[in-house]
Amino acid sequence: MAMQLGGKRPVTDINVTPLIDVVLVLLIIFMVLTPLAEKQMYMRVPEYEPPNQVVPPDSVPPDQIVLTALKDGRVLLNRQNLSVEEAMAKLKPVFEGHYSKVLFFNAQDGTRYEFAVKVLDEAHKAGVNTIGMMTDPPLVEEPGPASAIPSAGTPPPAP
Repeated sequence: MAMQLGGKRPVTDINVTPLIDVVLVLLIIFMVLTPLAEKQMYMRVPEYEPPNQVVPPDSVPPDQIVLTALKDGRVLLNRQNLSVEEAMAKLKPVFEGHYSKVLFFNAQDGTRYEFAVKVLDEAHKAGVNTIGMMTDPPLVEEPGPASAIPSAGTPPPAP
């Protein structure tokens, strides 16, 4: 640092030595306290409850609707083989006015993307607002007896 000799002017230079001392002390304090800081987050996790009943993967509960797009240009509506127009005609009265009802959608391997999107668009036009995408490959054997699609006013049958 330079000193002024023989003048009565005030010193206008900033003395940064105390500033550097304070910053270094703060740096040391943070370096010591950081490893001691608590790095856990406590949260309440719900208890595991085993399911009451086990649903086999090939059966569909009566209150759920599964729409599967097939690679041949048809759809399965709860394992009932239909054309797209027939399936949407059956979906319309079921989803009309029920905004929280969920339609589960699946597509067979090899189904064209354009066809899958067309089926989803038609379902939306039929009144479906909530769609759940399924990730398991659909079971597409010869469908047995057609599963009934629940109507809007009937409650699901009791188990």
